[in-house]
Parts: sequence; structure tokens; C-alpha cells
Amino acid sequence: MGVINIGLIGAGTVGCGVYKVLTENKQIIEKRLGAELAIKKIADIDPDRKRPVEIPRSQFTTDAAELIHDDSIHIIIELIGGTTVAKDFIIESIKNNKHVVTANKALLAHHGKEIFTAASEKGVDVGFEASVGGGIPVIRVVREGYVANHIKSIYGILNGTTNYILSKMTQDGSDFAEVLKQAQEQGYAEADPTFDIDGIDAAHKISILAMLSFGVFLEFDTIPVEGIRHITPLDISFADEFGYAIKLLSIAKAVEEGIEIGVHPALIKKATPLADVSGAFNAIHIEGDVVGPTMLYGLGAGMMPTASAVVSDDVQIAKNIHHNKTHSSIPKFFQDTPTSKTTLLDPGDLVSRFYVRFQLEDTPGELGRVANILGKNHVGIESVIQKGRHHGGGDVPVVIMTHDIVEKNLLAALAEIEKLEISKGKNVFLRIVDV
Repeated sequence: MGVINIGLIGAGTVGCGVYKVLTENKQIIEKRLGAELAIKKIADIDPDRKRPVEIPRSQFTTDAAELIHDDSIHIIIELIGGTTVAKDFIIESIKNNKHVVTANKALLAHHGKEIFTAASEKGVDVGFEASVGGGIPVIRVVREGYVANHIKSIYGILNGTTNYILSKMTQDGSDFAEVLKQAQEQGYAEADPTFDIDGIDAAHKISILAMLSFGVFLEFDTIPVEGIRHITPLDISFADEFGYAIKLLSIAKAVEEGIEIGVHPALIKKATPLADVSGAFNAIHIEGDVVGPTMLYGLGAGMMPTASAVVSDDVQIAKNIHHNKTHSSIPKFFQDTPTSKTTLLDPGDLVSRFYVRFQLEDTPGELGRVANILGKNHVGIESVIQKGRHHGGGDVPVVIMTHDIVEKNLLAALAEIEKLEISKGKNVFLRIVDV
């Protein structure tokens, strides 16, 4: 039986999970692969730190170049994260004819074209199943399972931290800051949660899915991204009254005019598959022209789910090596010549229904003034809730649900309303998504 050697760069949480899977499930992997898959060397800046699994000290080095330039190592796994040193390690590995497996969604979102092009030129594979959805095999599903489909749309809950926070806010009625603190204490959120709560992590992931689905590399900085910091228990309560749940939703759609993509909190009808996803779970709703609507669901992060995805890539690449197959390298998904479908649509031109909350002075006729401004800007009102009217005046929240409208028309109306003396604070608006 042949041996296919792996060099692991980064022995953090996921790296330890990969080591655990490859050692504890060694026999079943060998049986299915027909060859031995072995970690030959591990590069980490701190070999002696305490880890959740026991790894012999002899397997460690602090110099990743030892792995990259070792001719006996066939596959390099990069698990250090970031977009600088990790990129250098991956590009250097490819130059040295190594296949690469990574969970680094930020790197692929920003530098995927460079990495995949280099791999294609060298005829080596880049495995990135773990970059989106943790243990959910969404990359393989889109690349292989839906290969006969034009992907029409993707709606995803792609960040477990934000879904956990919104789920807890919904269940307990707690405010954002309180639940974020709980999430950090329980390990669901990082000490610096910016990438999660501001939607950046989810945007990295939807950009990768859009690349695979629509055949285009998008400049990451052009993707509209909005987080959940401004979501309040009041908005969650009003949404519930209208029959909706609030989720941080990643969207990628192919339409005749081009590609719609973005990340933002949205209202989703309750008792539907995406609305029912709770806690730290992820879900991806994909619609193809042949297969129709489908949904994938599971844990989107964590040591073992992510390690499962990393090892699945290792095994797939090892099969190609073991059977001397032509390597798939990067799938031929990106287009060298722009077409109408590669145009990124301006969010302001998109049509949607909206939830809008105003904080208005409780005086007679104030709602009529707001309605006049909305009507002047072609914003149609479907329904209204006004609560907390007091005899002594003060401010009250007023919530409207709109008909389908052009987003820039709503923004123009809100800018005008905020200038009124009866407007007390910044207005809140959230998209309503039917999926």
C-alpha cells in the first residue's frame, strides 16, 4: 500500500481536528482510499502549547519551508488563516508542485483568482471544501452535484455566531450587547467578533459560492455587506408580530441584467426552512434550473465539522494521486471575458419589500406627513403598526411594511423623513426576503 504524505501548516483548533480525524479514523480512510494518508510534518509557531489532542513533539517544526520544500510531501494543508503569510505559503507550495487544501475563506475571497490560476498552470489541486459551511459539503454539491444546472439563486445563513446571537435575542428578548457577551463567554464568538457581527465572514463565503455558481471572480470590496449590530429586541418583536424571523442572510442571484449579491439582515417568513435554523447552525438554500430548490443544513464551524471537510479534500486529492488521474485543478468555472451575467447590480436599483421602523413624536398628523413623503417617493405601504401612544405625548415607534419598491426610492424617502422635527433618531429598515 502506498503512502501519501501531508504537511500541515497550523496546529490550532482545526489543525488538531484534522490530526485527530487522520489518526483515529486511519483504518477506514485507508480502506476507502486504498492507500495510507499520513501527516509527515506539522509547522506551527508554538509547538509546545497545550492542545486538545496529543501530538508527538517530533512531528513539529517552526519552519513551514521544511514542509513546502520536502519532495516526499504531496499535499500541504494551510490552516493558519489571514491573507498575507498564508497566501505566500500557498503560492510557494503550488510552485513546488504541491496540492493544497485550505479552509481560508478570506484568502480565497480576496486572492482566489491568483491562487487558482497558479494551481491550474502547475496542474495541481486546490481543495477548499472547509472554506464555506464547515462540515456541510456545499462546495462539492455546487461543483459536482449541480454540474448540469444553471444556479439561479443562493440564500444562506453562513455565519453561526450571528445566527446564535439572533436566535438568543429572539428567544430571550435580550439586547444585542448582552447576547454577544454571552456568546463570547460560551465560545460562540471571538474576543474580537467584528468579522462575524459585521457580516464580513458571511460575505467571504457567499463570494466563493458566487464564484463557483456563476463563473466569475468578484472584487470583494464591491460586495454590499451589512451586519447585525443595529438589530434590537424591538425589531425582532415587531417582525414576529408580522409573522417573520430576522436572520443575517447571504444572497447571490443570477438575473438577466447581471448578478445580485450581498449580506444583510432580512425578514424571512416564519415556519419556513431558513427561518427555522437556530443556534450556531448554518443552512444554504440553492435553486437550480433543473434540480429546483434544495437546502443543506449543519454545523458551519467548529473543530470536528471543519476538520471533516478538510480531510474530505485530502482524500479526494489522494485518490487522484493514488490512481494517477489527471488532476481537476481549479474547476473551469471562471470566465476570461466579461458577459452581461458578470455585471454586479447596484443594490439601490433592486426591488424588494421592506420593514421600516420610525421613532416619531407622538403628535396628531405625524403619520400622515410620513406617508406623504413615502408616497411622493413611490414607496407603497402594505401595513402599519403604531404602539405606545401616550396622552402626554413623547415618542412612539411606528412600523410599516412596504410593497415591492426600488431601494433607492426608500432611501431617498428616509433621508427626507429624518430631517423632520418629529423624527427622533435614525430610521431602521430591513429587507423582506421570500425564500
